Amino acid sequence: MATVIELNNPLVLDRITRLRDKTTSSREFRQFVKEITILLAAEATNDLPVTEVEVETPLQITTGQLISQPGPCIVSIMRAGNIMAETLRDLISDASIGFIGLARQPVTLEIDDYYTNLPNDISDRYCVVVDPMLATGNSLSVALRKLIETGVTQITVVNILACPEGIERITSEYPDIRIVVAKVDDRLNEKGYILPGLGDAGDRIYGTDDR
Repeated sequence: MATVIELNNPLVLDRITRLRDKTTSSREFRQFVKEITILLAAEATNDLPVTEVEVETPLQITTGQLISQPGPCIVSIMRAGNIMAETLRDLISDASIGFIGLARQPVTLEIDDYYTNLPNDISDRYCVVVDPMLATGNSLSVALRKLIETGVTQITVVNILACPEGIERITSEYPDIRIVVAKVDDRLNEKGYILPGLGDAGDRIYGTDDR
């Protein structure tokens, strides 16, 4: 059965409130996305496999844990997921990054699948899929199907915002998926945007939104 974890932490909620503000600059928006990703990282990586090792401290020999090899693959749903993927990559030195390029048609909300670049050994890796928004679930559904078809068996999805409609779709289609989200918002509007939301995350990250 799918697991959905909503962080709803005061530090996270503070950053989300700043992201929602339409006057927040693109530079500030990127910084807040990075900070929320870091705050989500501990929960998002909670299931990563580890290997016990021996380590010598300045005082004695003890045992500890290192992330098992091969390290996880952080899969960015482009383009908005790229900044989250890079942030997680800075925290997990042994991780690789894969890319799935998907674009949503503004009227039909159908998905154009235009680019995929994944590690050759991705079926041996734990995958962490990152995308700031889980709205209709169309893009995420395509991405998850691609990963499962390559043989990936362990997947955690990390979102900043999600809505009940998107969560319901993904958890019904992919009951073994784990979703870690900063905040679950109210609903979708008729254009497929999350309400109250924060607008188009990709446009605001890259400064391409004039609204």
